[in-house]
Amino acid sequence: MTVSSTVATAAKSSHFAAKPPSAAHARLFKAATVPDSIDDDVSTVIEYPETEEARSAYVSPQTKRPVTEFQYRVYDACRQVPCGSYTTYMAISDHLGSGPRAVGTALSKNPFCPLPIPCHRVLTSDCYIGGFSGDTKSKIFWKKAKLEKEGLEFDDKGFVAPLLQQPRFFNSFK
Repeated sequence: MTVSSTVATAAKSSHFAAKPPSAAHARLFKAATVPDSIDDDVSTVIEYPETEEARSAYVSPQTKRPVTEFQYRVYDACRQVPCGSYTTYMAISDHLGSGPRAVGTALSKNPFCPLPIPCHRVLTSDCYIGGFSGDTKSKIFWKKAKLEKEGLEFDDKGFVAPLLQQPRFFNSFK
């Protein structure tokens, strides 16, 4: 996908229809605690099951349970988001015909992070950084560091810099 087609897609998206930044999100970011160490790794690739047989046999090391069909659908959508771009829980849920919280729950259990399932590239619909690995208190700084390493910029309240919101937004799922 080219930058111009991403911009054209973003311009048509309902995500940018007068959505002011959430004051609650700004308070969450202010209350978050910067951890002693930051994991900004965006290059480690974990083997991802591609076949139906491999998927049904895979057990997540995080949950000790099989990954569900819905989780795989979320992960397959998330893996399409290119480096340097971001999407939202809502954009993925719209693509899948589900809800944003269900997408967030699936991504909080992602055993294939950072690659090939870059869940750090998924933000809230008001462009707030959101949680990471099910944590909204300190690991959000890991998510922020990963995204900054990939070229995104944030304001001091945890929102994508306004000039990058539309150009870097991805929702061209297949």
